[in-house]
Amino acid sequence: MRNWLINTEKKELEYYQGMLMHADTGLHEQAAELFRRYVPVKSEVIDIGAGAGAFSQRLHDLGYAVTALDVDPEKWLPAHIPFSVLNLDKGIAASIDRTYDAICCLEVIEHVENPWQLLRDAFSILRPGGYLILSTPNISSFFSRALFLRTGRFHQFDFHYDLSYGHINPISAPEMEHAATQIGWRVVEVREGGYLPVLDFTFLKPMIRNIALNLLSGVIYPIAKGHKRGWCLFFVLQKPDR
Repeated sequence: MRNWLINTEKKELEYYQGMLMHADTGLHEQAAELFRRYVPVKSEVIDIGAGAGAFSQRLHDLGYAVTALDVDPEKWLPAHIPFSVLNLDKGIAASIDRTYDAICCLEVIEHVENPWQLLRDAFSILRPGGYLILSTPNISSFFSRALFLRTGRFHQFDFHYDLSYGHINPISAPEMEHAATQIGWRVVEVREGGYLPVLDFTFLKPMIRNIALNLLSGVIYPIAKGHKRGWCLFFVLQKPDR
C-alpha cells in the first residue's frame, strides 16, 4: 500500500534512461512539471549539481538547451549535453562565463557551507526575468518535527549517516525566503515535494522505534502548521526584470 496516509512498500531506486536519480520518489517528475510551468521550452538552462545527468537528460528531452555543472566529470554520462566542472573553492559564478534563462539546483544547497553565497552566485548568472528552481530537505515536515522532538535532530540531517554524504546545512522555508529576498530574488512559489506518507511502516528499524515515531507523526500531523508535508521543499525564485 502506498498513498499520502499509509506506506507499507519500501522505496526503490529510480532511474531515468538508465541513470540513477539521486532524489526522493517522484521528485524529478515534480521538478520537471515546475520547469514546464515557468520556463519556456528552448530556454537555456544550467543544471547545478547535475550528478550523473539524469535530470539534465530529462530537461533536454523536454526541449531545453541544457548545460550541466558538477564537481565530478568522471560520473557524467550524457555526452551530448555540455558539461562544466564546478570549482568548489571559487564558487559557481567563477566556474562559468555566461548567463542563462533558468537555473536548476535540486538537492544541492544543503551540501554547501554558505547557502547565501549559492543564492548570490545563481542570481549573478541568471538573466533578468529568469527563474531559479531548487529543492532541499523539508526540515519542517511533520516527520522531521516528530524526529526532532524525540532525538533533537532534523530529518535527513543525522550526524552518523547524512553527514557522510554531505548534508551539512538544514534550511527552513522562512530562512530560505529571507535570504532570497535580501539578495534580490522574488519568491514565486514554495511547495512540498517528494513522497512522505503520514504513517510509514518501512522506513525505520527497530519496530519499536518505528511505531513510536509513527505515533508521534500521527499526533503532530493534524495540528502542525506551515509546510508540514513533503520529503523536500521546492522554491521557485525569479530574478526581477530591470
